[in-house]
Amino acid sequence: MTLRVNGKLLPIDGYMNFHAGRFDKTLDLVRRYGGGSVVEVGGVPWAMTSRLAAEPGVDLRATVSEEAGSNWSDELPVTRKDYELQIGDAAPRGYVNYSANVERTLFPIDEPVDMVLACEIIEHLTRAPHTMLLNINGWLKPGGIVIITTPNGSQLENPFRVKAKMPAYRPCVYSRHNYVFTLDGLADLVETCGFEILEASHWSPYTRSGLSNLYRPVVNLGSRYLKDKFAQTVCVVGRKIEHRQTASRLPRCFARQSGWERIDGADQIVDPWSLDMD
Repeated sequence: MTLRVNGKLLPIDGYMNFHAGRFDKTLDLVRRYGGGSVVEVGGVPWAMTSRLAAEPGVDLRATVSEEAGSNWSDELPVTRKDYELQIGDAAPRGYVNYSANVERTLFPIDEPVDMVLACEIIEHLTRAPHTMLLNINGWLKPGGIVIITTPNGSQLENPFRVKAKMPAYRPCVYSRHNYVFTLDGLADLVETCGFEILEASHWSPYTRSGLSNLYRPVVNLGSRYLKDKFAQTVCVVGRKIEHRQTASRLPRCFARQSGWERIDGADQIVDPWSLDMD
């Protein structure tokens, strides 16, 4: 498949093939929850974007993908730019891309949408994933749907692995996985940002090799413990039930320390490290 974004040819076949199973399962959810007007968080490298653009019943309104390429993107300005995507010889289609730091700045989009996808994004955020979810809340219509996928943080570690658990440091803070979520931790975080959880599930959409091929039938045995330990991906689907610009409480995956922004009651948290122990 050939894909051009703003006239530039992008070599995405390898990425598309590797993630095809996850894309298929995500689009199944998009169809089941009605599609409609959609925003995708984290468009680059535009592979899932191209699938959304070609999907019947989906009106891709916008992507949210930082385009400045800054290694220290804490204070990125919010910019809006018209983009054009062309799949093969089909007619180009337009959409809007917003470039911003979604965990630092709350910002509006042109008009509310039916659905927002944030797939394989939240694990890259460094300190305030609730702010991304509050942004998503603000972009959705009342009753709108959010779909979030991320690597399963409960996966059983390879007993022969001798490398560090977390990926190597990289020059860009958002090019590595900075946190991995359990299914319950992700669902709890989403709930604090004005959503009710419609479903929370484990997936194994990627091809395995060697002895790890044995994991897939183990996951299919149905035990929650086995899913936690052997599934590759966790997925949460939420429905917007209230508009929020602050999280309703401290999420369970956040440290109970002072200094949090946009969290109700955060100013009442007593930081144990600040107590006078004399």
